[in-house]
Formats: sequence, structure tokens, C-alpha cells
Amino acid sequence: MQRFREPETQWDQHRPPGSPRPRESRRPQVEAEAKSPAAAQSNDGLRGILQRKLRQDVNLRGYGLEATVIDQVARVQGVVDTLAEKLYIRELVTSIPGISGYEDGVSISTDGAITDEQVKMEISEELDTHPASSGNVGVQVCDGTAYLKGRVPSKEVEAEIIRLASSARGVIQVVSQLRIDPDRAGP
Repeated sequence: MQRFREPETQWDQHRPPGSPRPRESRRPQVEAEAKSPAAAQSNDGLRGILQRKLRQDVNLRGYGLEATVIDQVARVQGVVDTLAEKLYIRELVTSIPGISGYEDGVSISTDGAITDEQVKMEISEELDTHPASSGNVGVQVCDGTAYLKGRVPSKEVEAEIIRLASSARGVIQVVSQLRIDPDRAGP
């Protein structure tokens, strides 16, 4: 007897019976735990630590992210609003002692449609707040990918500008085409 299971998304109702959902691991957790009971306990402990960090973090707790750990490799699944939040999750996970790898299962989604022009405007507003980028850095956006162009005085400033661009809604990737020029930060 096959039990009826409510589809998670509208796309799941078209998936053939027995097919894994894209967000589900294709390796059953039971198989990994059967290899070593000690590893299973360690994985459970790491999963608990990671899940607590995700639930207690003021920036992430509203997203209901779910974590799994198999063979000391963590996987976080869920949806966040910005690329900056997605990158923050990677930093958080990899900072936990005992976790040796990270598989990214986090998607970026905005509430409603956002155009590349709106993304560009939001990034430009963020960049205008940084003194080294004002007038020295331009941005182009294509399908959610932000391309940063111009000159900056240091790698540290470049990293800060990338961080600012990744905090804009609708950005799924930032590509730096910035040139480091300590003598001249202008275009």
C-alpha cells in the first residue's frame, strides 16, 4: 500500500513516484550511519550543534534552515533572501570544530519579481555609502549576477565592496572585475 504524501512544491507533484526530491540527499542517512556507530553518534552531535547555531543566530533563525551531517560533512537546506546570508551560513558551518566539509543546499529567493535594473540600483546605493567606491566603482547586473568594475586601493576594500554588493536583494553571484591600484582609486 502506497501512502499519499502532499507535494512540497508545485513541481513535486510531477515527479515520478520514488524519485528523490532535488533537496533530498541521494545517499540515505541510514546507510552512512550503518558504516560506523561511533561516526553516527558524532554526526548526530555535530548536527545538533549546527542546528542550534542556525536556530539561535539572530540573522538566520527566521528562515527555518535544516541541517544534516554525514561523515562530518554538513549540509544546510533552506531559502534565504540575500547572497550575503548564504555566504554567512558557509562561514558559520565551517567554523564548527569537527565539520570537515560543507555542501550548500541553500537557495536565494526574493518576495516577488525583482529586475536586474532594481538590483543594480540597490547595489549602487550600497556602494555610494563606501568612500573608496563612490565614483570609482560601477556595477552591471545580468540575470542576478553583479559585475563590479573600476579601481580600488586595496584587496581589503575590494572584499568590503563585494560584501556590500552581496547584501543587495536579488543578487545570486558577485563577479569582481575590480583592479587594485594603490596610487589611483579612480576609474
